[in-house]
Amino acid sequence: MSQTLRRTRARAAALAVALIEFSVPAVAQEARNPAVAEALFEEAQQLVKAGDYEKACPKFKQSYEADPAGGTLLNLADCYEREGKTALAWSSFREARVVAQREGRNDRVAFADERLKALEQRLSRLTIVVISDRAPGQTVTLDGVTLGETAWGVALPVDPGRHELRSEAPGRQPFVIAFDVAGPGDKHEVEVPPLASTPAERTDSAPVAEKAGGSSSNTLGWVFLGGGVVAVGAGSYFGLQAISRWDERNDLCAGGCTEDAKEAGDDAQTSATISTVGFGVGLAAIAVGSYLLLTSGKEAAPPASARARRFDLFPALGKDAAGLSLRGDW
Repeated sequence: MSQTLRRTRARAAALAVALIEFSVPAVAQEARNPAVAEALFEEAQQLVKAGDYEKACPKFKQSYEADPAGGTLLNLADCYEREGKTALAWSSFREARVVAQREGRNDRVAFADERLKALEQRLSRLTIVVISDRAPGQTVTLDGVTLGETAWGVALPVDPGRHELRSEAPGRQPFVIAFDVAGPGDKHEVEVPPLASTPAERTDSAPVAEKAGGSSSNTLGWVFLGGGVVAVGAGSYFGLQAISRWDERNDLCAGGCTEDAKEAGDDAQTSATISTVGFGVGLAAIAVGSYLLLTSGKEAAPPASARARRFDLFPALGKDAAGLSLRGDW
């Protein structure tokens, strides 16, 4: 075996142990409780005999935490293997081998070597490929465990089953993917794409207000412009009425002014007044409407209570006066 290949395998093994070493926690000497450890160990053995590995493995683990004995660690590794958690079993056997060497237990070293050799052929491996366009501060976690950049691109031993990978970075949208790793010998690869930038949150509401203001001014501009056209039209109508009634008054006065002639003259004067007011108001409204249309979008939105929903411009006639009224629903 070449030296480069040995280094690559050693690197992968070290990374895999770092990834799943939480399954075999280091225990301080003062935390030992042999009585509790023994009780948990015996219960775990009974569960193994019953084939309930899902409950047995946590018991072995707790027993090792109470009293980190090499034999308990071997039983924990064997339990993981029976449960189908090949990656946890592999890392636990490696740890147990180190403990056995330290204790001078060659029989346990040989047993661990045998199990490791068998597991090597059955390990499922996962390679995480992070695209070269990486974001500053980008992190990758697998099942909640952070993987440093040195683990990216390395075929890491993983247990078969469901896994979740998450990659995130400041100012970027996280990438999350769930996937299944098949049984013994499966090689799985997950590609982490470049993280998309997070949409900038709008902090300035001025553009929104400006848009609302422009829309309101634009509407009012058309209202005034339309009202002005109506007023000018009304002025023209009453102007014609004034001329017609005045001509009628003159005809009636040809042989001496009668009461009908006087009434026609009064009607002519009223129509003339309305015509004058109509033209004045209409021209003013057209001017205001034109101004609002030209300047729409350059002012803030008026309060909702000041926005008219409907405008009506129409002549107002009285006994001795005439004019135009502008009404609206506010």
